[in-house]
Amino acid sequence: YRTEPRDYAAEGLLAGDYGPAVEGQRLAEYVIHPHAIDPALTTVNGVGVTVDGTDGFLRYDAKEAIEPFGLISGFHSFRRTPDHSRQLGIAVWRFPTEQNAGSATQVLHDTLLSRYDVTDGLSLGPETSVALPQVPGTLASTYRHEKSYLPGETHTVRTFTARGTFVIYTQVDETVTDDEDPDTTWATDTTVRAVQQQQVLLDRFPATATEQIATLSIDVDKVLGRAVGFLDSEPAYYSDAAVYGPAGWLHFASHPARTRAVFKGTGTDRVAMLNSTVYRTGSDEGALTLRDEFAEITLENYPDLIEDASAPQNVPGTTCWTGDVATGRMSVCLMVYGRYMAELSGRRPLDDISPDTLGTFPQRVAAQYTKFVRAEELGLGEN
Repeated sequence: YRTEPRDYAAEGLLAGDYGPAVEGQRLAEYVIHPHAIDPALTTVNGVGVTVDGTDGFLRYDAKEAIEPFGLISGFHSFRRTPDHSRQLGIAVWRFPTEQNAGSATQVLHDTLLSRYDVTDGLSLGPETSVALPQVPGTLASTYRHEKSYLPGETHTVRTFTARGTFVIYTQVDETVTDDEDPDTTWATDTTVRAVQQQQVLLDRFPATATEQIATLSIDVDKVLGRAVGFLDSEPAYYSDAAVYGPAGWLHFASHPARTRAVFKGTGTDRVAMLNSTVYRTGSDEGALTLRDEFAEITLENYPDLIEDASAPQNVPGTTCWTGDVATGRMSVCLMVYGRYMAELSGRRPLDDISPDTLGTFPQRVAAQYTKFVRAEELGLGEN
């Protein structure tokens, strides 16, 4: 792993072809958090940047349908209740012109009304168009289907709303058990509030001019240069090489409300995601507080982890935990250096599909500390 921190600005490295992904990362700050609509929606069920389609949550040929309209980038965030009974997903996609966004909205909606889907081996669809007068201009549809792991049926409401050069998508799933008179009030109310609040928040987004997207900075405030990078053999996604503001990063947090509070209390304003996650707080004390809070969250999420004195490899300011979790063997380290806190993890999965990241864990911990030290020596500060 590279141990010399990169100063992307000094090297003249701008986003270039990666620009749409950077714009999607910026957009994350202006996508509504599902848990803000309903605090019971705590479990992440899909989140990230997209630049080449609508991802898999539409379950149709949506990518092909909107290809003529030139999707630039987008960001989506899905959360559900722990018992799977309710879910809200929100996505925002950007197009080159308002006309393209409007056309994409209509095509996506029409696709849902004319095509079939297969879930749990059942043929579904087409969906039924419904009116939502509370959100004028929104195209909505609904359908019901069974899921093998839930009682009753799942009532789903989907919407598409053109907003300038953007398309807002919402998906609400609610389990209903009364076949004769199902109560779907929550699904409708949640959909309306999500669309309304997303429109207001999106209007505040300082979108980058299309012709300037390639000139975006890869490393805002030089936090990404401190994170451990990926080897060529390791998978990385558009959401993984990223710098987020606190609101954008909360889409990935396991405890969003709690994390939001500690971010505010510690002055955490930048989060860089690579092969490690680096948080910039407002002070050295803030980094320690953030570490302590994240340690509690980690052990709540993985109660079988125990403190591992050997994992830090004598790296100063580092505390680690190791243990068996449901998906395999896992190690987590939290490292504090000045006002920065780094989070690293490795997992040896039980299956033969997921990558084994535990073998490289010691090297990444060492590389992280070296990068912190060298960044300080080089005076790697804000852009």
